[in-house]
Amino acid sequence: MKAVRLTTLRLEQSGDIVRLRDLTLALTKVLKFGTFERTRAVTAVVELGRNAIEHGQKGRASFSVTEIKGRAALRVTVLDQGRGIPQDRLKADGAVPSPHGLGLGLRGVQRMAETFEVETGNEGTTINATFMATLAPTHGSEIVQEATDALRDLQGADPAAALSEQNRELMESLAERELLMKELHHRTGNNLALIVALIRMSKSDSTQAETRRVLAELETRVGALSKAHELMQRAANAGTVVASELLHEVAANAEQAFSAGTQKVTIAVHSERIELDGKLAVDLGLIVGELITNAYKHAFSGRTGGVIDVTLGGNPSEGLNLLVSDDGTGLDGDADYPERSNSLGWRLIRTLCFQHGGVLSVDGTDGLSVRIKFAAI
Repeated sequence: MKAVRLTTLRLEQSGDIVRLRDLTLALTKVLKFGTFERTRAVTAVVELGRNAIEHGQKGRASFSVTEIKGRAALRVTVLDQGRGIPQDRLKADGAVPSPHGLGLGLRGVQRMAETFEVETGNEGTTINATFMATLAPTHGSEIVQEATDALRDLQGADPAAALSEQNRELMESLAERELLMKELHHRTGNNLALIVALIRMSKSDSTQAETRRVLAELETRVGALSKAHELMQRAANAGTVVASELLHEVAANAEQAFSAGTQKVTIAVHSERIELDGKLAVDLGLIVGELITNAYKHAFSGRTGGVIDVTLGGNPSEGLNLLVSDDGTGLDGDADYPERSNSLGWRLIRTLCFQHGGVLSVDGTDGLSVRIKFAAI
């Protein structure tokens, strides 16, 4: 008869020992263990479970039905997350008490089990123990069905324990999801940083002014995403990003992207301590990056330098006010409105403003000033 997995139980708190005992008792009854054999099996399994909780931080116990010497047997696998058992304590003369992993009580369990195997290391310990039944394996399918029914009855008899187990399964699932999301965000951040580095390398190798300009714009866009993502990861527990930190990072990234030119442009950031959620932070970073890029491209033609001011006020609950201005050439009276431009940058700005219910206005009489009033959240 092939081994058939029946159930698995988490071992994390003292109440789990009671359920472990009840599971072992129910399954040994199904397998027709005698009173003495049943007591030995229950005692051994409880000892393993207790040590997993007390000395191995936490663990799991898995039950399966298998075959040994022509008879059905109950196989129990208990694993923990402790630091392992020293090898000198697992010699042939039996294990002795140890504060590490499942060392305590192994000698007695070893004597009570039909087979006993230990795998241990720094990552934890796994013990496989089997206990002989009196039934022949010809009743294998019936045994599995009876065991399944017994487990169902046991669960129904204690709805509170069943609910507790479901809650723990849910919490474990959420913890696993959170771990996966952290890994995903970590890799995303690394990829964005790598892309920025590749863009900078390509820009430094380029000899064409137009190519360098396009790569500088791309560096500013991807850099804004990268900095916003980095700040969100730093503030993962809070779930918000401090706007002033984000704007300073975006400004510094833009200065680096356009630093190869002969112009000396200073970017000044003025912002109160405003906390933004992730979506708004990313979009705000992109908008400011685009507006700074436009200033570098158009505001200071024929000049050796200039100043770009970035000011953010208000709060998300009442509405944010963003002002990006420069002391450049501004707009002639007959100039087209830049906010209606069909360029990629202005299309991106308009789209992001619309998504947040923003109102965009431009004034070109004294340099260029772009003001965005974001809707309250």
